[in-house]
This record gives sequence, C-alpha cells and structure tokens, in this order.
Amino acid sequence: MRLGSAASALALLLAACGAGNGSAHQEEAVHEAHAPEAGHGETAASGHGVSLGPAEAHGATAARQTASHQGAAHWAYNNQRAWAGVSGLCGRGQEQSPINLSSAAPMAEVPDLTPRYLPIDGGFVNNGHTLQFNPAQSAATLAIGHDNYAFAQFHFHAPAEHMLDHRAYPAELHFVHRNEAGQLAVVGVFIEEGAPNSALAALLSHAPREHGDEFAEHLSVNLMALLPPDRTYFAYAGSLTTPPCSEGVRWNVLRTPITASPEQIAALREALGSSSRHTQPVNARTVLLGS
Repeated sequence: MRLGSAASALALLLAACGAGNGSAHQEEAVHEAHAPEAGHGETAASGHGVSLGPAEAHGATAARQTASHQGAAHWAYNNQRAWAGVSGLCGRGQEQSPINLSSAAPMAEVPDLTPRYLPIDGGFVNNGHTLQFNPAQSAATLAIGHDNYAFAQFHFHAPAEHMLDHRAYPAELHFVHRNEAGQLAVVGVFIEEGAPNSALAALLSHAPREHGDEFAEHLSVNLMALLPPDRTYFAYAGSLTTPPCSEGVRWNVLRTPITASPEQIAALREALGSSSRHTQPVNARTVLLGS
C-alpha cells in the first residue's frame, strides 16, 4: 500500500507498532507465545559462534520460561483454525504475522537497524513448539534508529513463516527484543540451503530433542554469527506468530538470508517438525523496504 510519501508511511508504521495491545500481554507472550529458543559457553566450538561453559544460575530462568509456556500448550500448528479459540486476536486481528513480503515494497529511509550483540550466555530449550535460546543476562541490545530494545530470546521456525515474493524459505530465525515499555521488536532472518553454517552447526549439536528438555550446561553464543552482513530489511507492524497473537510488534525482516547445508536444514526440520504459521492478510498495512 503506497501512502503519500515514505516519511508519512514510516510515521504510520511506527504509530501502529507503538499502539499494540498492551505491554503486559506482550511481555507474557515473549516467553509463552513467541516460542523462544537457545544457548552457549567455552570450548572447541568457540570459533563457530557458540562455545560451552559450566552450568550456572540459568536454571531458574529457564524453568520460569518453560513453566510460563505450559499454559499455552493446548495449541498446535496442525490445527491453526482452532487458535481463535485460544485467543480471539488470532482470528480477528487486522495486523497479524507472518505475511508475504514483496520485493516491490516501497523503498524508504527506514531507521538504521543496529544490533549490539556481544557473545551471551544462556540455555537451549525445547518447549514443544520450537527450539529457543534464553539468555542468562540481557547484555545484547538492538537499536532501531534512536529506539533501544533488550534482547529477550531467539528461536527457529521450519519452514520459514514469512514468504518473499511468495517463495517459502526452508527455515527462519527470530530474534525477539523488548523495550522498557514492554513493546516488542523482532528481527527475522531467512535461512536458505547453501554453504554449511558453523554457528548453526554448533547450536544443533546441543539441541534438546524432546519437549521439556533443556541443554543443562551454559552455551555462549555469538549472535552476530547468525546475521547476514546486509542489513536491508522489510519493516511493518505485525503480531506474535503464535497464540495469543498479540499485535503491536515491530517486525524487521532482513532481505538477505543466511545459509545452512541440506543436512543442517534436515536436522532443524527433524528437531522442530512443522513449526510455522500460515501467512496472514496484509490488509491496510504499509510494508517498507530500506536499510
């Protein structure tokens, strides 16, 4: 949808993201609905973006996040029509995610996307819907222009949830962030088949296979190793992609994918099963493309 100018379109987009459905809903959903995933420390894998370290006080954090998710355990990807019964927004929301993204989206001077991701410790958990990395501390941050967000978690979906020009990538990585007001910003990264990904290999080697499992030792992850060098991204106002489908989420989907080998993608699919929501109508929203 083209509005008078890129500037006015961006202003509308930011206003939509700021409106949301209340920070309390979103804050609960960071751990519960948007399927978080995780982990790291210090050994031979340290050159690949992930290293192993001794177990620490992460257990309490992971236990809290795993327990908070159990309340939403009654939804499933193979029965998405039933999500509206879990949360009405999943059925009637007008700004739902994911969506199909178009290369023909209006180019705009969107705010700079600046991840300030230092290597961070955390734990990797299988919550029954995804593999999620939960940080033990919030040292990593994301700046979108002058707006700052703390890193909350990352997780995977297979196949990818967003589509690009109606093309479905094999997988997608979501970096979830939250600001002091409780508003969410998510960075989406497509994963396509290609060269092996050393950072992903190190993560997959410690992926918990069963629902409720957690990798007990700390992992130390270099989040930057999971991002492409090109920061051109699609910006739009959307929602969580799992119940309660809370809106007011600031989506930033990178245009350039990272790669993973066919074997790594197969391992992701084996660990995740089918873990993606169907694309949703764009409706009256503005989707911008810029860097």
